[in-house]
Amino acid sequence: MKKIFNIWLIVLAIFAVACTENPLEDVEGTGWKKERNIVSILVEGQIGTAVVNRNFDEAKITIYAKYENISDIANVEIKNIELSYGATTVNEVGTTLDFTSGTSSISVVSGAGETLTWEVTLNPFKSDLEGVWYVGDARMYCDMFTWESWGWEKNESIFGYLPELGPELDNTISFTVEGADENGNPFGNYEHSAGNDGEYGNFGDEGKGWDFNERFRKIPTGSGTWLRDFERNKVIITDENKVEHELDLELLPDNKVSLKAALPYLADQFNWNDTDWSYEELAHMSNPMWYVLTKEYTEQTGNNITSLGVANQVGDASIDVDNKTVTVKIEDNGADISAIEITALGTSYAATADKAVGEMLDFSTGNSTQITVTSEAGEAVVWTVNLEIDIDVSDISIAGTWTIGEIGIYCDLFTWESWGWDKSELLNNYLSGASKELDNAITFVVEGKNGDNPFGTYENNAGSDGEFGDFVSDDASWPETDFNSRFRKVPTGAGTWELVGETVTITDASGTEYVLTLEVKTETEIALTTVLPYYSELFNWTDTNYSYEEVAHMSNKMWYNLSK
Repeated sequence: MKKIFNIWLIVLAIFAVACTENPLEDVEGTGWKKERNIVSILVEGQIGTAVVNRNFDEAKITIYAKYENISDIANVEIKNIELSYGATTVNEVGTTLDFTSGTSSISVVSGAGETLTWEVTLNPFKSDLEGVWYVGDARMYCDMFTWESWGWEKNESIFGYLPELGPELDNTISFTVEGADENGNPFGNYEHSAGNDGEYGNFGDEGKGWDFNERFRKIPTGSGTWLRDFERNKVIITDENKVEHELDLELLPDNKVSLKAALPYLADQFNWNDTDWSYEELAHMSNPMWYVLTKEYTEQTGNNITSLGVANQVGDASIDVDNKTVTVKIEDNGADISAIEITALGTSYAATADKAVGEMLDFSTGNSTQITVTSEAGEAVVWTVNLEIDIDVSDISIAGTWTIGEIGIYCDLFTWESWGWDKSELLNNYLSGASKELDNAITFVVEGKNGDNPFGTYENNAGSDGEFGDFVSDDASWPETDFNSRFRKVPTGAGTWELVGETVTITDASGTEYVLTLEVKTETEIALTTVLPYYSELFNWTDTNYSYEEVAHMSNKMWYNLSK
């Protein structure tokens, strides 16, 4: 039985050997001896990794080098060379190659004795970063809680948040290649220079007390060195203080590059009680930020007014970029509004204005004037500048919002006769439609003064019933029933007003003027009165409808009693 078992093992062994051409091929075979590859090579002055290409017996290598760092182009030293296992070459480390014609050759002999000649081309190295760049933009990505269903995200230019960053736009950033490290990574000198204006941008807003320079100044100013790390696709800039700044490099179309840096993302510090979203986006919700660099300087298209100051100004100017308007307020000191001096004027970076500090603005027409701002690229826009007077409205009795207490009329029924009499009546006792006016609110907003005469905007709003008074009689027996033209002396809707002495002139939206007399009764009660055409000669003695006569002919004064 033992003999049978041994015979069976011998048969299996013979069968296994028969199924394998050469079970020791991996150790003793000749397959590996045929390899004739150059795996990698590094020569004097080389920048980056050599490009190795082989298609059967067509074998080529392209090397990029900084020629200034090669002492003799006819004798370029091989610093390192790696071949496939078992292959050999006479072009070992320390030997030289002749690149006088731009190409040279290396012969590699396999372990089996077969030779392959590699064509080696040496090209001048030109870094994708080398040269002088302009700052085209500085941007940030804001993640506004995108992990929530209501969250959103933003990709914004930081220049739109921080006007003091403007001077950065004409800066130049230069990368000069000096050589390469042992891995072929290029390095050299770096310089970030202020442009023609001689200023660097400020990642802050002094007026708001913001300073984000530590957060966003990821491309240092001044001089330093740089290294291009091909393996990690990063650019490492070392500034004058030996501080390293690691930036991700991205090549962009149109001869541009992006240098990107990570920021601390501080969503947990978001202040839900702070309505200044710009601050939150800058301080907490942004990550990352990046510079866009361009070889061609781009003329700036901004033509905004960013700040405006005038003599005797109160508070800061209010700037509406969308509507191109600026509103400034000055003290109520009787100044000549036709000659208000400009004390400060800021515009978009590189833009110019047709007015300058020290010049005068003329607000004599409608309390407004214009400033034209032209961008560096030549695009002009007209800004409207509005003037307000910081008036103490407490001494202007008409100012404020009033409710209508009553609308009355005075009737003179032949008082010059011994038998005559007079009377005062509520107009709604005659014309029931006038009652709709009694829940209206009338507002006088003070915007300024012409000398001692205050002026402003006016608005007569329909009350809760949504209707204005209707001065029409519902008595069909009256010869005339529509008295709107006679009694509508306080206009509806919006308009303007001016108070000269005790005379109030209200101008409605169509330009119609209503002249009324202001009577101040108390601090919270006034009356607006007006004279009516008096038609006593039209009194009809045969008509016993005295109500009609009083409304149509014998009333010569009406008033609105207003209260706060």
